[in-house]
Amino acid sequence: MTNSPIKEDFLHFLWRTKKIADSHFETADGRSVDIQDYGVYNVDSGPDFFNARIRIDNTDWAGNIEMHVFSSDWTKHKHDDDNAYSNVILHVVYENDRDIKYLRNEFFIPTIELKGKIPKSYLNHYLMLMQSKTSIPCQGLIKSVDRAKINLWKYSLTAERLYQKSELVDAVFKATTSDWEETIYIMMARYFGAKVNAEPFERLAKSLPLSIINKNRDKLHVLEALYFGQAGMLEANYSDDYYIRLKKEYRYHQKKHNLKPIEAVSWKFSKLRPVNFPTVRIAQFAALVHRITHLFTSVKEAENTTEIMDLLKVTAGTYWTNHFRFDVESKSAKKVTGTDFINILIINAVAPVLYHYGKVNNDEEYTDKAIQLLESVAAEKNKITREWSSLDVSCSSAFDSQALIHLYHHYCHEFRCLQCKIGHEIMNVK
Repeated sequence: MTNSPIKEDFLHFLWRTKKIADSHFETADGRSVDIQDYGVYNVDSGPDFFNARIRIDNTDWAGNIEMHVFSSDWTKHKHDDDNAYSNVILHVVYENDRDIKYLRNEFFIPTIELKGKIPKSYLNHYLMLMQSKTSIPCQGLIKSVDRAKINLWKYSLTAERLYQKSELVDAVFKATTSDWEETIYIMMARYFGAKVNAEPFERLAKSLPLSIINKNRDKLHVLEALYFGQAGMLEANYSDDYYIRLKKEYRYHQKKHNLKPIEAVSWKFSKLRPVNFPTVRIAQFAALVHRITHLFTSVKEAENTTEIMDLLKVTAGTYWTNHFRFDVESKSAKKVTGTDFINILIINAVAPVLYHYGKVNNDEEYTDKAIQLLESVAAEKNKITREWSSLDVSCSSAFDSQALIHLYHHYCHEFRCLQCKIGHEIMNVK
């Protein structure tokens, strides 16, 4: 047996969409097979198609169909020891390299071979997709696809992406014993860290629950002392007066609440622009927590995107006007959360939390609000969205960019072209 460029999902696609030229076949041993019902596609464990009906010579059969690239895959996948496959009435393979017997008896499973029976247009398009060397496999074929159909596909992709992100929200929600304020607090912290410092920022928020923060919310310098202390950033011996003040304040709260800081080495500064340094983002996060007492309630009740953006527009404390790091003065400039950064927070924290809230409470108002937020926020600009734009696929809002990023990572990157609506359209091009 040699490797084949054909994969099993291609056979599934051909069978469930009835793309094989004829419904009449012959088994490997020469018996006539007529397909009366192709069966119901099974995406779970067990045979690939349930409740099929076929006629072999003059005998009608009802049962399941299993598909493989090579017939010997039956043994390789250990179906010969699995009772779930005892009711298989037909083995459909690309290449019949070995006769296979039923479980615990001497009868051979009726087998039909598809090699040589697949219409050339489907086979050629499939091989072009699967053997593509580009990051988007359909790059050379996508121009044949109606843009209106691609735009419709985006709705499913964005919903998939929000659902996927809501699973992360759900893990946080359960860990906080179903506290929405604590959930958005942790999710917001995670994305204040962006991609580079997401993990330490999330750990920082978890190390300072709202039960501690709420007691000190009215004093910004105390919040900064707590956050920078827990971030492990107050362990140096700087002579800076503000640094010394924060350090002293933190020592008091550390003892009072038995706090254990995370490791300072967790934070990454390398290759970041100074405005994105974790010191600046921690100071801005402290300012946000200082200004808004009930963040979840505030975003939940906000009437539009502008209101949410205004909530998230904060300025770091005055010390940070001429600092990016402790003990190193810089040119004076207020450290305000910019529009692009706020958009990131809305895309990755606010919208997924609202979506999950709507899902948990079976309230479409909030799942719809999450989608509307994405539609009203500017599209992300990165390598992936630029690549789609070069293929004339529109990307005008975060709704589009989230769909296309999801498509890239979960379909293109994994060569799941046959589960993709664009791939389906390409396969149908004559």
